[in-house]
Formats: sequence, structure tokens, C-alpha cells
Amino acid sequence: MATTITPMGLTDALRAVADADADATAENIGASKIYSIDLDNAANAAVTYLKFWNQGGPTVGTTVPHMIIHIAASVRRIWHFIGGNDSFSAGMSMAAVTAAGTAGSTGPTSDVVVDLFVE
Repeated sequence: MATTITPMGLTDALRAVADADADATAENIGASKIYSIDLDNAANAAVTYLKFWNQGGPTVGTTVPHMIIHIAASVRRIWHFIGGNDSFSAGMSMAAVTAAGTAGSTGPTSDVVVDLFVE
């Protein structure tokens, strides 16, 4: 996975996080508060689950996620959180998998594109 974190320049803390090929490998983004999620699952014929952990190095498939976002097959969805979502104070990590719950650890067949605005 190639995750890019770009400071937005509006405040010292606001950042854009882009991952063009989210998969079952957990990416550490650092302590964050989510303001929006743009999740593109158009390339997959199956449901994808974007899992978030409030820690820097979770074990995908074993560590209980802090939050799970479900996205249907072959669609793109955008979520906005007014005032920001839960704070991931211990260090936010994320991974895209094909099964819900804690145990899911298999990545999607095709690329899932994830864009976040975080603080």
C-alpha cells in the first residue's frame, strides 16, 4: 500500500491522506480525528470493509477494530463528519478487507481508493 499524507496548509494539523490501493496491510496514519472519508470500491464486485484501529500497529484479523466502514460492491461513497469523528489519539491505522468483524483479514481483489481529511 502506498499511503501519502499531505499537510493542507489551512491549519498546522489538517492533512489529506490518500491510499490508491488499500488492502489488508494496516497503514499507520498517526494520531488523528477524521473529518471525511471518500471510499471508492468501484473496481470490486464484492463488499469491502475499511477497518480503523486506535493504535499504530494492529494485527489485521486479530486486533479488534475501533471503527468499521462497510461499502457495497462497485460503488463510491463519501462520508462527512461535522466536527470530526472519534479521536484516534493512540495513532490511527486502517486496512481494507473483504469480511466484517475482527476476523476479516483478506484484502479486496482489486484496488480500493481511500481519501481522508484528518486532523
